Amino acid sequence: MAVMKMRLLSVIGSIDQLDAVLDVCCSSENFHLDQAMSFFKDKSEFVSLNDENPYTFYLNKLGDAVKLARLDVEPAHDADLLMNWDEVKDYVENTAQKLTGFQENKFNLTQEIESCTQSMEQFRHFQGFDMKLDEIFKCEFIKVRFGRLPKESYEKLSLYSDNPYIVTFPCTSDDKYVWGVYMAPIDNIHEVDRIFRSLYWERLKIPDAVGTPEEAYNTLAAQRDELNARFDEVKKNMDDFWAAEEVRCCKVLNYLERHKNNFDLRRYTAKYQHSRIFFLAGWVPADGEKEFTGRLDKLSGIEYKFEDADAEPSYTPPVKLKNAGIFRPFEFFVKMYGLPNYDEMDPTPFVAITYFILFGIMFADVGQGLCLSLITWIAMWKMKKMELGKCIAMCGISSAIFGVLFGSVFGFEEALNPFWGWVHEKTGVPLMEGKLLDVNQLSTELIYAAISIGVVLVLVAIALNIYTKCKQHKYGNALFSQNGVAGFLFYGATVFGLIGQMFLGLKLLTLPYVVGLIIIPAVLIFFNEPLSELIEGKKDWFPEKIGDFLMQNVFEMLEVVLSYVSNTVSFLRVGAFILVHAGMMTVVFTLAEMIGGAGYWITVVIGNIIIMALEGLLVGIQALRLEFYEMFSRFFTGEGRPFKSAATVAEELKK
Repeated sequence: MAVMKMRLLSVIGSIDQLDAVLDVCCSSENFHLDQAMSFFKDKSEFVSLNDENPYTFYLNKLGDAVKLARLDVEPAHDADLLMNWDEVKDYVENTAQKLTGFQENKFNLTQEIESCTQSMEQFRHFQGFDMKLDEIFKCEFIKVRFGRLPKESYEKLSLYSDNPYIVTFPCTSDDKYVWGVYMAPIDNIHEVDRIFRSLYWERLKIPDAVGTPEEAYNTLAAQRDELNARFDEVKKNMDDFWAAEEVRCCKVLNYLERHKNNFDLRRYTAKYQHSRIFFLAGWVPADGEKEFTGRLDKLSGIEYKFEDADAEPSYTPPVKLKNAGIFRPFEFFVKMYGLPNYDEMDPTPFVAITYFILFGIMFADVGQGLCLSLITWIAMWKMKKMELGKCIAMCGISSAIFGVLFGSVFGFEEALNPFWGWVHEKTGVPLMEGKLLDVNQLSTELIYAAISIGVVLVLVAIALNIYTKCKQHKYGNALFSQNGVAGFLFYGATVFGLIGQMFLGLKLLTLPYVVGLIIIPAVLIFFNEPLSELIEGKKDWFPEKIGDFLMQNVFEMLEVVLSYVSNTVSFLRVGAFILVHAGMMTVVFTLAEMIGGAGYWITVVIGNIIIMALEGLLVGIQALRLEFYEMFSRFFTGEGRPFKSAATVAEELKK
């Protein structure tokens, strides 16, 4: 349950072995590749590798050909691909040419088939017309029009019986249209066209053909059958070719993809200017060092070494979290704020425990908690794969647990009274109105309890900061800051002194107590900056302008005190939400009783749904706010950089 320990790996070798080394790096999820040039103070002897990727062209060419042919490509391992680079290039050229040729033939034949089909559709409507089309189109003094009229318009042609040229030769018809032909001399064709247009005539362009429309239709049908046969033959040839080449083609594509990704990563490496020696550096989790070493040992012509992450203070290792399964879902909240620095503690377990408890207290109901858990688990995690779904599902269990303590099941406050009566008989535990805790009788106590929870959590957060700063060797901050030992004593002594004096009858606020545990820590916080610099061995630790320093720190000290107060008061919302939940359910049951009958249960169900959705959202946000603002900010900077495997980086470069 911590930030995983990292080991710095550096590799030096012949440039000819670089692709093999990068292949090892990309094939492992346990290697984070860093920019090699960043490891040199004097970069004059090194150059970055920015060569053009030779694999991109061939990968795109073969991939585009396969995609154009609309073929399915299955992932394939290329370990047994017994081809050198020249053979791979020849294979890509030949395969892409054949697949492209097949697809072009299919496309051309498809176009011709569609053209034939469209022409046949035109001729189909005029098969009753027995005149030769080629002879008609040769006429010099007569114009012929093919088209269709709406049936209503066709019936109106009788109105033009006095015009000898308004004559239609009907061919076929359906429920809406009549297809036919009309003719007119050249001198009269414009007038005839105008009349037919007024009747909504739709002219159809007839393709050039020999013989009658029926003969043209039959000729096109035979031509289409021939084209379909040729299409089937081309498709069969392509299918046979793909059946023979699919496995090898998939392996070649995988080979090109892998080597392209590896080559793209060359930009992270460096080369000595006057030799063919490369340098590569990255990070390996300590528990993966042995496995990675085994991979590198299989390569020749390279040298490598592992170092501790803190070997050089200027190095900034990436961060990879390692948590137990029960805590892992809550990494989602941590990553929202940011990753811890490598030398910081991982706050995930702390977040998991505190968020789980705070959510459960504020949303304490057995029925609503279990429903929330089930719904978010199925809808958000199982269906949508949202990490938030796992967190809320676990928090729903917490709600159910605290719901048992408060005796609430879907707002029914007496539902668990028999259970608590049985517990009372067996253990003698005192009950309040038939349950362990009665919200209506404990309103004031709940507020005090919420404040107490806040005080404890703030102190725990300060203690975590002290641990973190000591781990980072920042002893001045650990001792004198408002989130250090001085702040822990000042805040803790003030709160417990006031509580003991006001509520417990203890006279804690004596002069030694106030001076030793409140005033002296406050003075140390006031002089935090110069004292920290002094203890860390800095020479110019004393303030240059005492007046400015004192004035500035007076306001800063006032801000510190106000932050302690506001952080503590913020936890009032924990107790407030317990009372709000009970109040909202009281409103639901009041409305249900006013409606009565079947409406009673409808109102109760709808009220529970609304409260579960609304309060679940509000409680989730408020608990997260308490985590981020009242606790996280004390011990966590969130400035760590994420661990990314070389394969992940290669995928990002593709985009």
